[in-house]
Amino acid sequence: MTEKIVASDYLSPIQQFGGMGKIHSVFDRSFNIQVNEQLININNYRSYLAGFGMYLPEEQFRAIMPYVEPGNLVKIRSHSLTFYSTKGTIVLPLTDVAFVSLQVKDLTFTAAERNSLKEILTQQNLVEKIGLPLEKRALEIFEALRHPEPDWQQVTAYLIGRGKGLTPSGDDLLVAYQAMLYAFDQPVEKLATALAVPLSTTDVSKAYISASIKGYVNSLIYRLLTDLKSQDQQLIEKDVKDVMKIGHSSGIDLCFGMLLALESITLE
Repeated sequence: MTEKIVASDYLSPIQQFGGMGKIHSVFDRSFNIQVNEQLININNYRSYLAGFGMYLPEEQFRAIMPYVEPGNLVKIRSHSLTFYSTKGTIVLPLTDVAFVSLQVKDLTFTAAERNSLKEILTQQNLVEKIGLPLEKRALEIFEALRHPEPDWQQVTAYLIGRGKGLTPSGDDLLVAYQAMLYAFDQPVEKLATALAVPLSTTDVSKAYISASIKGYVNSLIYRLLTDLKSQDQQLIEKDVKDVMKIGHSSGIDLCFGMLLALESITLE
């Protein structure tokens, strides 16, 4: 049986962002297509899907990679992606894509489930491992985030773009924080509004933030949240560890953002 292409339903329909894009950035086993202001992440990692991502099985991924170079054009149709390069063109059919939900807005949780996740995250000593220096202002911002409805302008002004890498640590923290507010049905509009303005950060990070404004997370956070319903402590701990392994410090920053949000939430 041939393996299917799998994509986040954030990308459905695929041509919603525009009919023409270009290769934005290329990595070992993934690349990004930029369509107007939106990125589409295409990868060959079976275990990881971005909220704006699509997984290609090995054979298809290898076939198109020679045509994938930064700046190359990509035509986007509902049933295919056409890659143009100096080597010629190649068409990736999208007639049989398995769309999966990575949307956390529809999930519901009890106070016991919240406390269980909070406890596991607390045990990880996350603040000592995050990708941000623990300067006085950072600690003040973290303290503000432990309470409902902080001053979002101040929080975003400090955190957005702060930290190294493709997704700065401050951005990761806010992406996860926002996801938790959605998942636990908390007021999120003010944070979403503060994040919907033009931000001084990387394009890849902007794509994660745009997806998070609509309630979309990566597949590892989604799995963690759905497994939370199982009340299987070992499974939840394993899921937390898997999230923590993402990137250099990204996963740890995401987990810390989740923890701060959970600390701000009171459920009856």
